[in-house]
Amino acid sequence: MASDLEQKNKKTVRALLLLVLVMFLFAVALIPLYDILCEITGINGKTRQESSILNYTIDTQREITIEFITSIGAGTGLEFKADKYQLKAHPGEVIKMTYTVRNKTNKRMFAKANPSVTPGPAVGYVKNTKCFCFATQVFEVGETRHLEVQIVVDPALPAHYKRLTFGLTFYDTTK
Repeated sequence: MASDLEQKNKKTVRALLLLVLVMFLFAVALIPLYDILCEITGINGKTRQESSILNYTIDTQREITIEFITSIGAGTGLEFKADKYQLKAHPGEVIKMTYTVRNKTNKRMFAKANPSVTPGPAVGYVKNTKCFCFATQVFEVGETRHLEVQIVVDPALPAHYKRLTFGLTFYDTTK
């Protein structure tokens, strides 16, 4: 009887260890799968696009307002703001925005910015052609930098979208 219970316990432990291993492998696989999903669907505002393949005609009949918002991740010692809160532009036009970033800490900081666009369904129409968010930025102690973003809104953006929000969030990636 005790031997039978011992066999069941060993079988349960093996099954649980296998389950933990499968869960770990699934968690590791989610990282590249998430990036692929975002690239295909435009979810989470992933907007990177090479400007050389964009050849839009500017739609001067329409004007949209683009708001530029900024935020920082918890514990990120940066001061981060867009130099203008909003711009009016025509779909197809290259839109440039500059940001001011200052390292408020007493240490060298590595930080990465993640872009997002709202409303969500408009993400596929916003092409981020130049952005400091494509690479990790290094900020020296007390350093202030001016960084630029260029975006283009596809003229195929449905007409009911009059206002878009382009957001950037900086995260401290210092190890």
